[in-house]
Amino acid sequence: MKFAVLSDTHYVSREMIPGDKDEASLLRHKVNKAVFQKLAAQTELDTILITGDLVDNGDLVSHREFAEILRSVQAAGKRVFVLTATHDFHFSRAFTIKRSWPVRYRDYPWERPWFDPDKCDYKALVQDASRDLPEADSAPPLMRAATPDDLWEIYHDFGPAQAFSSCDSAYSYAVKLDEKLWCLMLNNNMRDVDALHDFSPAYSPACYRWIEDVMRQAKAEGAFVFACTHHPLVPPVPAYKIGGTTRNMRTSRVGHTLADLGLTLVFSGHTHFADVAFCSSDAGHVLCNVTTPALAFLPPAWRTAEIIPAEHRLITATVPVENEPSFGVDAPTLKEHFAKEFVEQYRKKVEKLPHGLNKIVPRLEVRHLYPLCPRSLTKAQYAEIKNKKMFDLVMELAINMQCGDGQYTPDTAVYRFLMGLAAAADSVVDAQPFVDLRKKLLGYSIREIVEPMLFNNFVPDNEADFVFDRLPAQNVPVPAFSSHAGDILMGLLCALGLLIAPAGKILTAAALPALTLFKKKRQHDKPYAPERY
Repeated sequence: MKFAVLSDTHYVSREMIPGDKDEASLLRHKVNKAVFQKLAAQTELDTILITGDLVDNGDLVSHREFAEILRSVQAAGKRVFVLTATHDFHFSRAFTIKRSWPVRYRDYPWERPWFDPDKCDYKALVQDASRDLPEADSAPPLMRAATPDDLWEIYHDFGPAQAFSSCDSAYSYAVKLDEKLWCLMLNNNMRDVDALHDFSPAYSPACYRWIEDVMRQAKAEGAFVFACTHHPLVPPVPAYKIGGTTRNMRTSRVGHTLADLGLTLVFSGHTHFADVAFCSSDAGHVLCNVTTPALAFLPPAWRTAEIIPAEHRLITATVPVENEPSFGVDAPTLKEHFAKEFVEQYRKKVEKLPHGLNKIVPRLEVRHLYPLCPRSLTKAQYAEIKNKKMFDLVMELAINMQCGDGQYTPDTAVYRFLMGLAAAADSVVDAQPFVDLRKKLLGYSIREIVEPMLFNNFVPDNEADFVFDRLPAQNVPVPAFSSHAGDILMGLLCALGLLIAPAGKILTAAALPALTLFKKKRQHDKPYAPERY
C-alpha cells in the first residue's frame, strides 16, 4: 500500500501575523495551503499521515484553520491521520502572542512564549524582555493556546474517529490502513502535562501495555504493524546524538523498547532531516526509523511510502515542495531559498564571535589546515579545494546532513581532506591527558562523527527500496587514514593551550608533544555503522 507522510507543517494562521513583517511565517502559511491543495487534487495517494508539529506556536486560531484545511483534503476523498507534538500545545491555562510582536522570551520550555496569566506578571515579563523597544509600555494581545484535550477534540475526525483501538491516557490510537496493514499513531501528549515536560517522549506503563496488546492482536490476525511518532527513535547521525538534549537521548531507549515489543518500522519528524536510520536492541531486534523533512524549512519536502508487508520491504521517495510565484521567494527553488537562509543565519552568529575570531573564522581556508592532516590528496585534488573557505565547507556539511545522501563520496577531495583532518584530531583526543573527550563524544571517534555528514554509505535517505527488518551493510569501501606528522603539530597546539593551566599541569603539558610523537600510532579506520543505541 502506498501513502503520503508529512511532518512539521508548522502552520501559522494569517490572523497571527498581522502585516507582512514576519516573512518566514507568511511563507509557511502559503506553502501549507499549496501543498495540501495539491494532495487533495492528486489521484495516486488516498492516505496521508502527519507526524506532529502541525502548527508553529500552539495557538487555537492556527489549529482550527489547519483542521479546516485537512477537512477539505478529507472531503476530496483522502484519509488523513495526524498526531500532535510539542509545538502544538501548552499548559492548561496557557496563552500565546501574535508573531508580529518583536519580543524574544527566555527561560521557558523550548523558548515558546506561553503564559498563564494567573501565575506570572505578564506585562512585567514583556517589559523585561523588550526593554529596548519603544512598545515596551504596552503589552501585545494574548491569544488562547491549545491544551492536549483541545487537540484531541479538534483533530478527532483525523484519526481517533477511525481508530479500532486507542490509549486516551497517551492520546495515541491505532488504525487499519487495510486489513493487513495497521498503524500506531503514538502521540507525544499525555494527560499529565507536567510528566510530559519531564519525561517526553517516554510512554506510560499503560501505553506500553496498550502497544503490546495491539501487537499481539495483529499477530493473531496476520497483520503487519508500523508506527508514527514525532521524535525519531534512532539518531540520524552521531552528531545529532551527541549534540541532542536529554529528550533526544531518551527517544533511543524508547526505540529500543518498541523494537523488543515487535515494531520494526517507524516514521517520524522533528529533526527536519531526510533520513533512514537503524538500530538494534540488546535482544537483537532491529528497528528502522524513516524521518521526514519539514514542509517549509530546509529541505522543504514530504515523503511517499509503500510498504510490502510479506517481504518486510519499504519503497520510499522524498518529494520536494515546488516553488510557486505566490510564495514570493527570490530563488529558483524553495530548497535554495531555505539553504541561503540557513547559511545567513550562521554567518550572523560568526559575526557575533569575540573580536578577532569573527575576523579569522570567515577567512580560514582549506590550505591553512591541510598541513595538519595526512597527505591524502593528489595535487589536482588539493588545487581543487585549497582556496575553499572552511565556513562554506562546514555549511555544506550541515546542509548535507539535513538533506540526506551527502554528495562527498570517498573518492572526492573534500571527503579525503576532512577525514584526514578527523584522523589527526582523533590522535590529539587520544593524547589528551586531562579531559576525557571520548566520554563527551559518547565513545565515537571524530571520524565516526564526521563521515556520515559527508556521505551516506548505507540505505539512501531520499530514494530507497529496501528490507527494513535487518541492519544494512555499507556499500562503498571507505579508505583508512593513519596519523602522521600532523599529530606533532596538533599536539603542539594542544600543549600551548595547556600552558595556561594551573602550575601543577605545566610539566605534563610541556611533555605532551613528545607523548603525541612517541605514542603508539592508531588507525582510525572504523567506518560509521548502525549500532545498538
